[in-house]
Amino acid sequence: MRLASKFIAIVAGILSVTLALNAYFFLHSQNRILEQQLDERGRVLGHLIALISPEAILGLDFLTLNDYAREVSRQRDVVYGVIVDNDDRPLTSYVNGDDPRIRTSLGVDGPAPDHLPPPRLQTLIQQLAHLPDVIPTELPIVHDGRLLGRLRIGISREALATRAREQLAQQGAIYAAIILFLSAAIYLVFKYSVMHPVQRLIQVSQDLGRGEFTLVPVSSGDELGRLGESFNAMTRAIQREQARLHYQANYDALTAQPNRMLAVERLQQELRSAHRQQQRFALMFIDLDDFKIVNDTMGHAAGDRLLAHVSMHIRSRLRDEDTLARLGGDEFLVLLPRLGQASEARDVAGRLLEAVSEPVALDGREVVVHCSIGIALYPDDGETVETLMANADNAMYQAKKPGRPPICFFTAEMNAQVHERLQLEQALNRVLARGELQLAFQPIFRARDGAYVGAEVLLRWRHPERGFISPAAFIPLAESTGQIVAIGEWVLRESGRQLRRWLDAGLAPGYMAVNISRVQLRDDLEQLIRDVLDENELPPLALELEITENILLDDHQQINAVLGRLHAQGLRFSLDDFGTGYSSLSYLRRFSFDTLKIDRSFVAPLCEDADAAALVRAIVAMAHSLALRVVAEGVETPAQLEFLRGLGCDYLQGYLLSHPLDADRFTALLTGLVREPAPWASSPLSLADG
Repeated sequence: MRLASKFIAIVAGILSVTLALNAYFFLHSQNRILEQQLDERGRVLGHLIALISPEAILGLDFLTLNDYAREVSRQRDVVYGVIVDNDDRPLTSYVNGDDPRIRTSLGVDGPAPDHLPPPRLQTLIQQLAHLPDVIPTELPIVHDGRLLGRLRIGISREALATRAREQLAQQGAIYAAIILFLSAAIYLVFKYSVMHPVQRLIQVSQDLGRGEFTLVPVSSGDELGRLGESFNAMTRAIQREQARLHYQANYDALTAQPNRMLAVERLQQELRSAHRQQQRFALMFIDLDDFKIVNDTMGHAAGDRLLAHVSMHIRSRLRDEDTLARLGGDEFLVLLPRLGQASEARDVAGRLLEAVSEPVALDGREVVVHCSIGIALYPDDGETVETLMANADNAMYQAKKPGRPPICFFTAEMNAQVHERLQLEQALNRVLARGELQLAFQPIFRARDGAYVGAEVLLRWRHPERGFISPAAFIPLAESTGQIVAIGEWVLRESGRQLRRWLDAGLAPGYMAVNISRVQLRDDLEQLIRDVLDENELPPLALELEITENILLDDHQQINAVLGRLHAQGLRFSLDDFGTGYSSLSYLRRFSFDTLKIDRSFVAPLCEDADAAALVRAIVAMAHSLALRVVAEGVETPAQLEFLRGLGCDYLQGYLLSHPLDADRFTALLTGLVREPAPWASSPLSLADG
């Protein structure tokens, strides 16, 4: 049952009970009044008879008394009228034989006799006086103060009952009309004043459940009006909160641009639109080059401001219908709908390169960054979100490779490279279990006298099907997948075991310089090195850890702490490939290095390029001023060797002196060094040939 129906039923019930009680008391009062009127009427009639009947009683005129009784009995509403003496004996014999009560009392179906003998009349009067619809009345007949007899009259309540029924019917009709009228009036008032606002509130609540924010019309200041205002306030609060959550879920807080989730949603919409309208569009992935340097040198707050500025610069070069989204870190996505030719995407990419490279003022310094852009076209390079994003990402990484232009379109060959990378990664997962890795050792010699001092440990992968795989191909992959941790541990442990074998054989292997990846440089590296030294009974000076400059860009404090603890244990460190990374010279003072290794890219042009020679000379002088030993890598000609010796370079390493050797050949080299500690002092080519 609906609320309005319940309310009307309750109101109608209350009205009915109220009016019924009112009708009951009214009718009861009316009946009492009518009874009093009937009784009074009977008394008036009896009083009249009592005044005129004494003479007939005294004269024993029974005919006259019967006439009096007949006149009384024939009056309206009179059942009987009888004159009795003081002993209650009837003095009259007349009865109204037409009265149904008299016929019933006498047991007569037809008309009853008009006259009855006194005993029978006396019994009849007693019976009639006890009937519920008869009002018995008795009046004395007095003459000169002496009681002569009594007049007994029976008044009928039939007229009273009839009138009561009529009044009840009238009252019922009136009250029913009142109830219907009031119920209808209350219903209409309740419907328009209460139910309509409640129904609007219910409708708005349902709209709110469906995510539609509509307000309740408020036209009054009563409780319902205040309820509507409260609901509207709640709706507005929910709307604001949902808008805030929607913004947080779909927009990047730093750049105020769409995030990855919203970018994927818009890309899906554009895919459907382009498919229906047979249009092309371009998807770009943008990655800032060397953004990590800004974070590490100027702080993450400055890096965040730079990202915000770059985002604004890119947005300013795009159309309103284009989408710019930040995918995370320093990567952005650009969606260019309704593209005509591929050249249009290249033109836009060129403008974006210029936008990114616009100078940005950060903390009083002017910072310039560059980017790499990968482009995938629909439908040429894919027809799904996943395919297009993967291909654009692949093209971007191709653009980041050294020597490649900063804008790169996706090509089918890139998929082959991705497939090749996946195969290589799967094979790398099993490389240790299959025993496919080997160590190679390239000797390091003292420059001034050619004496052997140690060797750099190099890693080789002999694949059973593909043969030799270059470290340049699998080391970066192992670093990106985290497999370098297990591989690096194997290299350290195997180097320690090999050192122990040579020492047990009476040979002098010197120290082993082992390359350490940035992924390995963790707190557990200390325990690993301690285990390697203890298990093989090696002194700390037997190992030297080589670290590239790029590692120093990660976390200065953490790296310095790890290196400091290892250095305190007696291990030595060398800074490998110096000059090819992005570190500043302050790192040479900040970190505990013992050796600086000049990269082969500086050594190769040494004798032909005066600038290269001047640069190497400066590096050697700087290292010596910091009490660092210098190792020159990539020595391949006698002229380079003599030049480096002339600069005062401490140690030399390269193909001129020796190629990397496997364990057996290096064992032979160490055995020969027992007889000749400086094998190339007079002729380095003889050792290289070996």
